[in-house]
Formats: sequence, structure tokens, C-alpha cells
Amino acid sequence: MNARIAILLITLVLPGLAVVGVSLYWFNLDYAALIKAEKYVEKLVEVGKVNDRQLEYAYHRTYIHRINVFADGTWGLLGGVITALGIHGLVTINISKLNDHK
Repeated sequence: MNARIAILLITLVLPGLAVVGVSLYWFNLDYAALIKAEKYVEKLVEVGKVNDRQLEYAYHRTYIHRINVFADGTWGLLGGVITALGIHGLVTINISKLNDHK
């Protein structure tokens, strides 16, 4: 394997795929927690016997999950861009020129 190809794989493609995979995993977990928190807020509103402090606390908990979901999605996008840069570098390498220099 050519050194340029190995460098692109090791420094961009594989780490980018790892970031995408990890962020998708955490995105799924955080999204499930967000849905659960939203349902809890709905339940509190429907009961109606809740004071404002409890309702605001539950609502602000949903904000925390929203921020986590947003951050996980952003990291997934960033990992995808890093992977795309590596793949772009791999496909634009001219193999015939690399073999001629040897």
C-alpha cells in the first residue's frame, strides 16, 4: 500500500468513521431520553396538580437533552465531513503517477 493512501486512511477516514459511529450511538441514547422527558412534561401538564417549580424543573431537563442531541448531531456531521475529506483525498490520488516515480 502506498504511504499517501495509508496516511489518508489513518488520519482522516478511520477517525472520521469512528466519530460518526460514536456520535450516532450517543444520539440515539440522548434522543430516547429527550422523548421520555417530553412525555413526562406532558404528563405533568395533563395532571394539573403540579406547582410551577416542578413544571419548570421538568421542562428545563428537556432543554438539557435537546442540547445533548444537538451536540451529538453536530459531532456526527463533523465526523462525516472529516471522513468525506479523507475519501476525497483517496479518490483524487493519481495512482499511475505514484507508480511512475518509483
